[in-house]
Amino acid sequence: MSQLESFTTNGHEIPIIAMEGSPRDCGIQYGRAVSNLIHGSLQAYLESFRLLHSLDQDAIFELARKFEPMIAEFDPATLEEIKGIAEGADAPLEAVLTINARSELVHGLKAQLDDGCTSFIVFGEATADGHTYVGQNWDWNPAMKPNAVVLDIQRDGDPRILTLTEAGLVGKHGLNEDGIGLCNNFMLSDKRRFGLPVHVTRRKALTARILSDAIGAVLNSERALAANYMMGHVDGAGVALEAWPEGLDVIHAKDGLLTHANHFQISRDGREDIGRNIFPDTLLRDVRLNDLLRAQHGRIDLGILADGMSDHFNFPDSICRHPNPSAQSGQGIETLGCIIMDLTDRVLHYCSGPPCEGDFAAIHMDRKPGQIAIGNYRKAA
Repeated sequence: MSQLESFTTNGHEIPIIAMEGSPRDCGIQYGRAVSNLIHGSLQAYLESFRLLHSLDQDAIFELARKFEPMIAEFDPATLEEIKGIAEGADAPLEAVLTINARSELVHGLKAQLDDGCTSFIVFGEATADGHTYVGQNWDWNPAMKPNAVVLDIQRDGDPRILTLTEAGLVGKHGLNEDGIGLCNNFMLSDKRRFGLPVHVTRRKALTARILSDAIGAVLNSERALAANYMMGHVDGAGVALEAWPEGLDVIHAKDGLLTHANHFQISRDGREDIGRNIFPDTLLRDVRLNDLLRAQHGRIDLGILADGMSDHFNFPDSICRHPNPSAQSGQGIETLGCIIMDLTDRVLHYCSGPPCEGDFAAIHMDRKPGQIAIGNYRKAA
């Protein structure tokens, strides 16, 4: 049976769903706990598909069904969990498949939807306490902000996972009990195909007990779209996996520091980086965050990270992103939240909304119910 608690940060109450047992049982517990939010996620995405593609629910559900056999082959346990989510939420399987394949359905159909996450990994000599931190600003459709949830997953045979995600998704930004942390940046190349949902690949990576297996989950996935997978490890390691349907490049942290945004840092012949044409601010956010953190090398802590993620250079399309009045209907994004994960202490710090104006909640993996501290980390506040 799931344990459901919640925390409130910046006026937004976010549920934590703690589930355990078989994949199907975990899914049922999840679906029952936040059925209303899962249906909210579905309706938000169906509205996006209507605006971006003029497709109704029946057409989207028909496309979503095609992902089931591919997920079954790649990660059968997670497919069972998806089926459990649908059962618990009293929703058709196609609804939960739609939510989990939302990136592939939005971008695979060639919508030019903006996306703007900026991520980092810092560890070892770069940090004041020697801890490993992984995090990002979550920039996305503001309609999804009310549907944010934290999952505390103890699935049979897998490491315990904490993940901040959208209701109905099997995972997103997260860390596991073995000290692996994962964030993600959307990228867009001219290479697209039918393939695995990125969120299923993320969840598979978070079930790994060693970093190489987490990397292998991305390497061995039949990817539909391009994305950057930021992976850190408690022992002091950080890599960015720039993956696209036809290949993958690895970028290693230097001097305990690595940042990324939404463009390819490594160029390849025969692959066009069309994402930066849609969101050229990516070329500024990545370097800006790297400069801000490198200037504090050896002193980086939660406050410096929160300050960096609150930066407004190139406002409103900044690291801390605010609504842009020139965005077309259905395509505007903003910073829905900031995630900073301490892999050493196994804590997920989350600020709902832009970090420039909010407090963070500290969610410990080994917390007792209700044991969540709220605080303002920014040094400049």
